[in-house]
Amino acid sequence: MVGLFEQIPRWKVGSVINFATYADGYPAPGDAIYAANCLIEAAEVWSSARIGVTFKWVPDVADAAFVLAYGGDLGTVLASAFFPSDSALETMYVYQNGFNKTERTSKRGKYTNYGIMKNVFLHELGHVLGLRHEFAMNADATFEGGAIRMGSANIESVMSYVFPPVLQESDIQDTQYFYKHPPIVDYIPDN
Repeated sequence: MVGLFEQIPRWKVGSVINFATYADGYPAPGDAIYAANCLIEAAEVWSSARIGVTFKWVPDVADAAFVLAYGGDLGTVLASAFFPSDSALETMYVYQNGFNKTERTSKRGKYTNYGIMKNVFLHELGHVLGLRHEFAMNADATFEGGAIRMGSANIESVMSYVFPPVLQESDIQDTQYFYKHPPIVDYIPDN
């Protein structure tokens, strides 16, 4: 799923999306480093998929398109991101619940929140690439609207809410297609 109401945002093919990390405000010593390393690992997974753009960690926020920051307590939310835009600096947030060491059971078995942060960032980086939730147009679920399907449907997609999120081969193929597909431009007739 892609699209954000009147537009389908994505990065220009060949772009390197630089990101940095803030170290302030995290709940425990080492959490900022742990979160940064998980984001770097997730970025390397997406970059190695050769989808048309790559991610690169940079030490200076002035050189970054986005920054990872701690967002405090937002209930059950683990992290949040943004869609491609022309903003000078966007923010991806990791929240308190992303650091909880609670063991949970999902369709993929038992997991601990703390052990899946890289996977959560795979999902959030999907948004940074322009991908929507797999269920964005599902009227029976959380209807988000403004999305179109460009590629296959896969309930196991990294963009679904199946936890822990796992990057699927269809995610890679569909994102490669999304970045190879020529941009759609609307023209207004000069009548």
